[in-house]
Amino acid sequence: MGRKGIAPDVVTFTIIIKAFLREGSSDIAKKLLDLMAGMGLLPDRIFYTTIIDHHCKSGKVEMAHNIFRDMVEKGITPDVVSYNALINGFCKSSRVGEVMHLYEEMLQRGPFPDELTYKLIIGALVRENKLSDACRVWDQMMEKGLTLDRGISEMLINAIKS
Repeated sequence: MGRKGIAPDVVTFTIIIKAFLREGSSDIAKKLLDLMAGMGLLPDRIFYTTIIDHHCKSGKVEMAHNIFRDMVEKGITPDVVSYNALINGFCKSSRVGEVMHLYEEMLQRGPFPDELTYKLIIGALVRENKLSDACRVWDQMMEKGLTLDRGISEMLINAIKS
């Protein structure tokens, strides 16, 4: 790109860095991030969310959480996709306390949870046998006029029945 007189932007770097991370080349991804910063390009919410999601899917939830906090400290407001990426990581690593902390944060500050947020949280609470919490979150979801897919609904109903 540079040879053709076209400078890469944040979107270009996001795509390339994600590809290197996916291939396990975190050293190259770090060098690209440094190059990006050297060009005066600042990561945006999409960049951060992409990196957070990658780390969560790679089982590096603590690193993802640190990146999430870094994003917030740099004045970039997470959206529901950012929260869902981190919540999904915490759910997969059975860290329901952190899930509920993020959920409460969303309720207090925004962005408001969406159907995916509720699906992740209710599913995690049911798997951890925290049925009263799952029912409370379900009620809050219903008050917002949202619904869950059949699988999670059946999971909650079956857990309550047993």
